[in-house]
Amino acid sequence: MQNDRPPPRRVAFDKGIRMGGSGWFGRWLAVVLGAIVFVAAAMLSVVLLAVLFAVGTIVGGYLWWKTRALRKQARAFGDDGRTVDVEVVHKDSPGDDSAKR
Repeated sequence: MQNDRPPPRRVAFDKGIRMGGSGWFGRWLAVVLGAIVFVAAAMLSVVLLAVLFAVGTIVGGYLWWKTRALRKQARAFGDDGRTVDVEVVHKDSPGDDSAKR
């Protein structure tokens, strides 16, 4: 490693304007732009959250409205919401005629 080499020069335009500097203006500009990007991202996330909540509420309300006849029919049948109607079919039941087909 050679220690006597000068540090690499920064990129400059023809008129001597330095680009990529780490002076106070560059740092201030980075902080301001970072804050703007952060605020914009936060606002976007809040808007998206509100839109998703609204869409979810509309879809849930639509499904609730469309299934009201089924709930009414279940209440008329005497279903209290805790009953599961199940039919058990054994593989080798004596009345099974699937082997004859």
